[in-house]
Amino acid sequence: MANNLQILILAAGKGTRMNSDTPKVLHEVLGVPMIEHVINKAKLLKPSKISIIINRDLSDIQKKYPNVQTMIQEPQLGTGHAVQIFLKKNKLNNRKLLVLYGDNPLIDPIDLKNMSSELKKNDVVIMGFNQDKNNSYGIIVKKKGMVEEIIEFKDASKLQKKIKVCNSGILALSSKALQLVNQIKNNNVKKEFYLTDIVKLSKKYNHKIKLITAKDAKTALGINDMNELGIAETIMQDQLRKKAMRQGVQMTAPETIFLSEDTIFGKNVKIEPYVIIGSKVSIGNGVVIKSFSHIEQAVIKNKVSIGPYARIRPGTILEENSQIGNFVEVKNSKINKNSKINHHSYIGDTEIGEDVNIGAGTITCNYDGIKKNKTIIKKGSFVGSNTSLVAPVVIGSNTIVGAGSVITKNVPNNTLALSRIKQKEIKLPKKKKKN
Repeated sequence: MANNLQILILAAGKGTRMNSDTPKVLHEVLGVPMIEHVINKAKLLKPSKISIIINRDLSDIQKKYPNVQTMIQEPQLGTGHAVQIFLKKNKLNNRKLLVLYGDNPLIDPIDLKNMSSELKKNDVVIMGFNQDKNNSYGIIVKKKGMVEEIIEFKDASKLQKKIKVCNSGILALSSKALQLVNQIKNNNVKKEFYLTDIVKLSKKYNHKIKLITAKDAKTALGINDMNELGIAETIMQDQLRKKAMRQGVQMTAPETIFLSEDTIFGKNVKIEPYVIIGSKVSIGNGVVIKSFSHIEQAVIKNKVSIGPYARIRPGTILEENSQIGNFVEVKNSKINKNSKINHHSYIGDTEIGEDVNIGAGTITCNYDGIKKNKTIIKKGSFVGSNTSLVAPVVIGSNTIVGAGSVITKNVPNNTLALSRIKQKEIKLPKKKKKN
């Protein structure tokens, strides 16, 4: 099947119900554009080619996904019209086609594998789902247990609208069925060419038609507005949490924790409530992430403690047994083994050696208004509270920086550095007593 299966993703719809300037299929779920989820799941079938039908607003999508063929559908005259455009640019002799949708990141790969398997012995394979109350989805009409046709909801009769078997829009076609696509007409309320009319045409030519039911109705649904986008995020976050917990990640209140699809977890990880983990985060063994912390694009090594209320920004590496405490922000920095930043500090564009202690209120002043500059704090040093390190600057090993200092020059090894003005005491006049 892998050699003769092609996959077409329909993504030309304007998505007006999203009420957003961002094209619908580029809205993110789990921090990734929804169409990327569909592409990644399509790749699991190892097709010979993946193609996307887009509109002009998505014309730069080829740069983002260079291994995917793109074709523009202008104007948008329906799903059948989209496949007609595809067929003009792709010869499918003895090939088969699976049609997916760019707004369906929830689709289950198991259902897709079932469809590709059924296509070996059928000409049309339809994915349906059961819906007690249908207000918009196409209706699958059966007669004596066999699929007769698919009717768009707007074109259905009152009796047909009571049918609970709905059409997901996802279908697979043999080369024989594909030859009928150009016979699809637009005799309907919307004057569009519906790909679902291929069912009625296939019946006419005695093609074999198979209906499979989605494992879970929720996974067959597309996203049409922000409410449905939020529902999809909730469903997929729940899937990620369950997957992580099956791997041994302890979550005190799972429903309050938000993950990304590419998060890598080690063993014996504990995550407290209200934690957000963005994309490109790797977490080692024995890590504790305390409440209200936010991590993105960072590497967390073994036995690291983070938070509460910590922000770990892109480019950060936290080496083994380092500690990042409450209200600490770290950006594009490496914190080496056994070093601690326990309270209310900003560390940016910095390399901190092993066994370093950073006092509360310490700031690395990394930006001079033109460029970002680096701070280096070498092994075994102690930086006192409320210190400003004006980069570029190097603090030598086994050095102490006194609390309240502003350090603008490099500090040699084994040195005490201070930059305070001399303390003065001025006697105050005696206060007059009030009568």
